[in-house]
Amino acid sequence: MNKKEEVIKKLERGLIVSCQAKESDPHYSEDITLLMAKAAVWGGAIGLRLNTPKDIKKIKAQCHVPIIGLWKVFSDKTDVFITPGMEYVRACIQAGADIIAVDATNRLVNENRYAYEIISEIKQEFPDTPILADIRNVEDAIIAIEKGADMVAPTLSRFDKAHKPSSKPDFELLCKLVNICTDKAKVIMESKINTPEDAVIALYYGAYSVVVGNAITRPHITTQRFYDAINGYKEERSLFY
Repeated sequence: MNKKEEVIKKLERGLIVSCQAKESDPHYSEDITLLMAKAAVWGGAIGLRLNTPKDIKKIKAQCHVPIIGLWKVFSDKTDVFITPGMEYVRACIQAGADIIAVDATNRLVNENRYAYEIISEIKQEFPDTPILADIRNVEDAIIAIEKGADMVAPTLSRFDKAHKPSSKPDFELLCKLVNICTDKAKVIMESKINTPEDAVIALYYGAYSVVVGNAITRPHITTQRFYDAINGYKEERSLFY
């Protein structure tokens, strides 16, 4: 088993906790993501999903589990925001990311390049680093696999034009991804896993592991979900949260 396979194996049938916070979050503080990560590992998380080199480096020093690293960079020029260029990939890996997550959709980063093209660039420069392709749909997943992604996750499914808004996980999409990936790539289930039961169902349907973020580390979003249910989903929520 090579280095890449060893890292991926550590995630099998486990819980990955996404520890991210924006400065606009009501519970934000300088060390909030570090405290989230330490609590997640204490509770049994076998991996962490972290945003920005700063958090990756800080948390890597204290939490000894595989880290899925990414860097969210927003621009008015493109809809692609998850690790949208090699400079961001390099910074995350140098900070200690064991796995790199990227937008692998067919959306344009600029007029000359599709988001998924970064997969080939990473494989050439960092052949030992596993790549997690964040995708919207089956079509994105097929391209990501062809390009050589080691894992795919429906992280961006809510941005698919055909997506129907729901507070529940898209298990139908999960099953389709499992069927097309077979022995080509691992499927990491992410997006709207709100309960332990959701996580177990995802594993039952063939997910290699499960990512949970909002339901564990962002209490204001969890509170909002309860509020929406109690009040009949009257308010339209942003796709960015």
